[in-house]
This record gives sequence, structure tokens and C-alpha cells, in this order.
Amino acid sequence: MSETAKPVLGNPRVGITELKGFVTRALVAVGVPPADAAEVAALMAEADARGANAHGVFRLPQYVDQIQSGGINPRPNIRILSGRTGAALIDGNNALGHLVMKRATELAIEKARQAASVG
Repeated sequence: MSETAKPVLGNPRVGITELKGFVTRALVAVGVPPADAAEVAALMAEADARGANAHGVFRLPQYVDQIQSGGINPRPNIRILSGRTGAALIDGNNALGHLVMKRATELAIEKARQAASVG
């Protein structure tokens, strides 16, 4: 007979859907556009689910404080400043790091596909 894991009182368990919804609502409340808030929430929840807690939901209070104090831009203009075949320089415009990294990753994948099709 196997034992079912029970949540420890100090460590409640929350479903990933509920977690994403909570983070999204918190970020929207401080001025992050809903689509960006949902993207960050999904990435933060995924980080927690994968055990990369340093990039997860425990950072939410810090991010809210930094948005409210002007340290993080809730409505950034993330843009490519310069690019080459295998490199690019991106201006994150003081955005939430999750948004900048997602854009940088998408760009890196795009550049890798382009380079593979040339070679």
C-alpha cells in the first residue's frame, strides 16, 4: 500500500492553473499588460514546477515592489538594437526579465534556423 503525500502545513500546494491566474492578476494590478502578465506568470509557474525556484513565484513581491517604485518598466519596448547572423543586441527597456529572456530565446532560435537553412 502506497502512502499519498500530504501537504505540510507551512508549504501549501497550489495547482499550476491557479498559480498562473494569481500571478497574472497581481502583475496586471500594478500595470503590466494582461498578455505580458500571463506570459510572465506562465514562465514563473513553470520555473517552480521544474524546481528552478530562484526564477519562480517567490520573486513576485519583489517584482511588484520594483514595478511600483519605477525600477521595472511594466510596459516596455523590447527591441533589437543590432544584429548579425549569429548574434544580436537587445534593449530590454527595464522589462521583467522573463519577458526579455523569452524574446531573446525566440530570436536565438530564429537566427539558428536561418543559419541552418543557409549552410
